[in-house]
Amino acid sequence: MRTNFKKTTVLVVVFLIALSLILIFINASNKKENLTSSNYYKSFVSSVNSLDLVLAQIDENNNEDDTAVLMFDAYTSIVFINHRIDLMLDHSAIKLNTLSNDLLLLENSYASLVRDQISNKTKFNFQEHKLFKQQIRQFLNELPEEYEDSDNFINQLNEAAEQIKPLIH
Repeated sequence: MRTNFKKTTVLVVVFLIALSLILIFINASNKKENLTSSNYYKSFVSSVNSLDLVLAQIDENNNEDDTAVLMFDAYTSIVFINHRIDLMLDHSAIKLNTLSNDLLLLENSYASLVRDQISNKTKFNFQEHKLFKQQIRQFLNELPEEYEDSDNFINQLNEAAEQIKPLIH
């Protein structure tokens, strides 16, 4: 009888140790995934901030060539923003298909403005640029401070994404 009790106790202890090790491994893996997603999110926010800084340099006093160069810089920032959001979404469990799609549409829309400015087809529309700059700044200001793998984070991102919609032509 005593031998059965010892065997049962040893089996339970071994089972609990194995279960604990599995849980520790899963927890460490989740923390690593969250850290990776957090880093990609920080890079995404930094890229939006860079876009905001480039847009702030474009004004009515710039000559056409300087404006075209700055607009091209803004376009490359938008492309980089799209890459950052794709990386973040690829390495996390969250799904933001609407935001990702809106950013791609923004990229295509802004590309045509850059093309027009480079080819001098149309005069630079400073009012349109001012609206674009304001919407990007609002988008940046409404982005969540830090990455979280939660519904609240997704909701905050979706609310911030509403600032992009008026820019899509």
